Amino acid sequence: SEVEYPKVNEYLSLVKQSDMAFKKLINYFKQVEEPTIICMFGDHQPTIEPEFVAELLGSKNVSSLSVEQEQKRHVTPFYIWANYDIIEESNVETSPNFLGNKVLEAAGIPLSDFRNFLAELEENYPVISSIRVEDAFGNSYETKDVADALNEYAILQYHYLLDSK
Repeated sequence: SEVEYPKVNEYLSLVKQSDMAFKKLINYFKQVEEPTIICMFGDHQPTIEPEFVAELLGSKNVSSLSVEQEQKRHVTPFYIWANYDIIEESNVETSPNFLGNKVLEAAGIPLSDFRNFLAELEENYPVISSIRVEDAFGNSYETKDVADALNEYAILQYHYLLDSK
């Protein structure tokens, strides 16, 4: 780009530092005998110039992004690594609420009742976010349009996270 984006430059410099630190972490645990699994993912989108985001996604500005462009804007890659053999997958589209299950399954740890519920939910809706839900057939919906189907999940999630035990 011909435009200067200082926040993007800072972000990319920090991504490089994070990548180097992650490599160091992985190299350390390659030498450890205790079975270890590491899951790395971004928990939010970076605070960078919106003009850069629009330019990157081929739009005039972020307020005029198409549904597809908005979906691309909110994708957060993740990586699950182990110092022993686990099933490898790539190009998996999921949601942070399902990452815990993926790590537990990779570790061979049995799922709790709540986690089993999440596994069943993921079969029907492999992607759930604040802006969209994708069903098992690849159809995309605004989250509000499938709220009834997700009501039981909302109740169980509230109970799991906030209800006193």
